[in-house]
Amino acid sequence: METQPLQAKIRKESGSIKSRKNRKAGLIPAVLYGHKQECVMLTLDKKELSKVIDARAKMVNLKMGSKEETAVIKEVQFDTFGKEILHADLIRTDLTEKITTQVPVVLYGTSPGVKEGGILDHALKDIEIECLPAVVPDNIRINISELAIGNTIHIGDVELPSGAKALGSSDATVVSVHFAAAEKEVSEEELAAGPEVISARKPDKEESEN
Repeated sequence: METQPLQAKIRKESGSIKSRKNRKAGLIPAVLYGHKQECVMLTLDKKELSKVIDARAKMVNLKMGSKEETAVIKEVQFDTFGKEILHADLIRTDLTEKITTQVPVVLYGTSPGVKEGGILDHALKDIEIECLPAVVPDNIRINISELAIGNTIHIGDVELPSGAKALGSSDATVVSVHFAAAEKEVSEEELAAGPEVISARKPDKEESEN
């Protein structure tokens, strides 16, 4: 995975009021931690961070004045509508040490099962993998051009870059195609007749005596 450059400034103040002021000024509050070193509060340029996120980059080269550090974007927090970036968590990394990260799944191709009327169920949008930072892919591409109705692709079936290992159950479903739920056909006569009403009445005296 390509390392993206990202300008950062060390911030001294914290708190929600200061964070709101930073965001209005185009600066995103962030935290850098890991490797048993001191946790550092940062501000990141909103436009630069947005470009990194849009490029689906995971690894960044933080430039803090004359100092540089390689880090992995662990988490990015957005507002309720998923539009405005609120905060970012970054973890220091060593290119020789394996990391754990989530990688988005991208489907491509046309499923024959879908053409036949089946429903495509993309159950797992991200897969957690463990590998060296340089091996982390931008995404995991899965070809569904042979996915027929009743077929399933599990984590264990997914091809990963050399040196990468998927975490979690190998039987977990990533994507599948299944039949659409069958709907009961109702005839025009049944609709016109309406629901059947079953009633019971107490027999009268003459009927009971007979």
